[in-house]
Amino acid sequence: MSLSRRLMLGFAGACALAPRAGAATAVAPAASSAPVTGVVLPLSGSAALLGDEVLRGILLAADAVNQAGGIAGKPVALVSVDTPSQSQATQAVNSLISGAHAGLILGSGISALSYPASAAAELAQTPFIELTAVADGILTRGFKYTLRTGPSASMVGQLAASTLQSRFAGRTLGLLYNTGAAGGALASAITSALSAASLPLKLSIGYPEDVADLYDQAGRLMRAKVDVLLHAAGLDDALGLALAMQAQGWRPGTLIGCGPGYQLHETQAALGNALAGTLVIGAPFYPASAADVQAAYAAKFGVQPRSADSLTAYAGAKLVFETLNKVGGDPSKLLAALRGTNLPKGALVNGFGVSFDPSGQNTASFVVLQQWHSGVLAPASA
Repeated sequence: MSLSRRLMLGFAGACALAPRAGAATAVAPAASSAPVTGVVLPLSGSAALLGDEVLRGILLAADAVNQAGGIAGKPVALVSVDTPSQSQATQAVNSLISGAHAGLILGSGISALSYPASAAAELAQTPFIELTAVADGILTRGFKYTLRTGPSASMVGQLAASTLQSRFAGRTLGLLYNTGAAGGALASAITSALSAASLPLKLSIGYPEDVADLYDQAGRLMRAKVDVLLHAAGLDDALGLALAMQAQGWRPGTLIGCGPGYQLHETQAALGNALAGTLVIGAPFYPASAADVQAAYAAKFGVQPRSADSLTAYAGAKLVFETLNKVGGDPSKLLAALRGTNLPKGALVNGFGVSFDPSGQNTASFVVLQQWHSGVLAPASA
């Protein structure tokens, strides 16, 4: 079967077979529940798979906290609003705050949504906790009410530079990137980190989010004799690059994927052996320390986790719920309590620690180098 045919069948089939976690409607929970936690995620549209995976992590965190007694003795109250586009983010946050009386907001799956969603929460002086979106710019606006529990684009850039120095010294480097909020942020961070490490890029190519295909870009990289390619990709771009490389009859000696598309098991199902050996820089995918969470995921949703985003969201959301419990369920005390929390790396189930810098970034979160082998994404061997 040709790669293009396998892409269409594998990716569409994997997405269709994966059960949805389901999005709650914005209705106020019972008065006996804890303060309402609003959730802003893309649960329909092009980023629905990623948003749904983040929601699953949040739901599992709520289950775990409820089993331990809830928040101030009451069950976690979650209200989610489907937010498929940037233009709907402000309204989604406002509806959660004014309509569902949310005392805090969790988001947001993708960086493009995080910008307007966190801005709306800031105007309302409501805590906004970003769980998974990586763009550095989310935390460079001087906001007082925004924290990020997961890793940043700069962390990806730093690991990319150290990986190239230690493993691929002297090789011809190229960068291909999606110019959207996340891909552009990753590309900027990678470029800065490589420049600081005196690692020259032979060719750097950006492309718009709605690009029809990557055939021309792959051809330029081939003619430049790029041997190690970093791809700061959007959700579907790993598939597009694979098609383009097949059409050009070319593949770099090493492909390093950055961005959520390279971590999705749906991508692997579509590409099969074409993804084998691909290195991936991203949050850790269910290490041994998260075996119980992985089992709870499979039991609740009937499938194995689809990406690291559910675990990253679980770790962040559980930290938020547990901290809220420590302050008696008072959202107005949440941010100060989180900022005052200092836990070493390894304290959270995915290996993260907790230490927020003045901008609101959890500096004890991190990304790791992983690699696809036999359909499994695992830590890359030394």
